[in-house]
Amino acid sequence: MSEEHRHHACVLCRYQHKRHDGSCQFGQYFPSNRAMDFENACRLFGLANLLRLMRSAEPSQRQVMASSILTEASMYGNDRIHGALGQVLTLNNQIQSAQSELDFVNTMLAQCSLQSTSHVSNTPLDDVVDGSSHPGQSSTVAPREKEGGAQEKDAEFKRKNKKKH
Repeated sequence: MSEEHRHHACVLCRYQHKRHDGSCQFGQYFPSNRAMDFENACRLFGLANLLRLMRSAEPSQRQVMASSILTEASMYGNDRIHGALGQVLTLNNQIQSAQSELDFVNTMLAQCSLQSTSHVSNTPLDDVVDGSSHPGQSSTVAPREKEGGAQEKDAEFKRKNKKKH
């Protein structure tokens, strides 16, 4: 065995304090660059259970099994209490928050669309060309009034969402 091959022992052989050679059955599934994930997997499942899981998988499915085990162990390493469940709950919370924000934005967009269509239909053509809805009135007055209403609705939306969480 060459010197180079000895230094690149798989994580499984290193964990078991064995010499890595060609007879290593699962070394190809646990690369040395994921050593911390493998250690977490051993803490989470136990080495005997981990090897039993790998033996029970079909040879064509062992790479998927090893990847799944290492991913689960990585999540366990990040959150020792909840593990993967913690990550799932966090993502679900983010999805719900984004959905409620999207609903609010769609509601605001619909309201603005209704206001602009009703404003355009009630405005004489000459005033639209001038840029104001009433003679002698600046065109910047109406948007400021809309901003105030939008800010009030935004504050109301935030209050409702705080009550939910």
